[in-house]
Amino acid sequence: MSLFDPRVLLVAIVALALSYGAGRVQQHGADTKVFQAERNRAALDAARAQIKATDEARIEEQRRAKQLSDIANEAKQQAETASADAGRARAESGRLRERVAELVAAGRAAGNSSAAGGGEAAGDPLDVLADVLLRADQRAGDLADFADHAHIAGAACERAYGSLTGL
Repeated sequence: MSLFDPRVLLVAIVALALSYGAGRVQQHGADTKVFQAERNRAALDAARAQIKATDEARIEEQRRAKQLSDIANEAKQQAETASADAGRARAESGRLRERVAELVAAGRAAGNSSAAGGGEAAGDPLDVLADVLLRADQRAGDLADFADHAHIAGAACERAYGSLTGL
């Protein structure tokens, strides 16, 4: 058997083909491991990024909720202060109405001392004026109370919007 015998050449070619195939299989296995490691690394990085984004979103949501809670508490305190002020104003208004009633009664007493008999005039200007002032004062108090609450609610809404939008 010589080196150029077809059987030897065939064995050599088969051996070369097998070693080439084994090398390709081994290289493919190594490439697969590298690719899998890169995929795992990318998946891990994506998971970390997602966790970080979730944590940041949670922190931002908690910050906004705290700001809104603070704004709501401040608005509630302002509303309570406005209600207390309105109560004091109503009390003062009541005292003024009592004083007006006293003055009207005193004016009637002075006017009735000379007149004997007869009923009270239906359209007494002093009574009409007192009634108009009483109604105007009550309506002004109602409007002031409404305006105070509307202003407080509007200001709280503006602050809440500003805290959410960063303005």
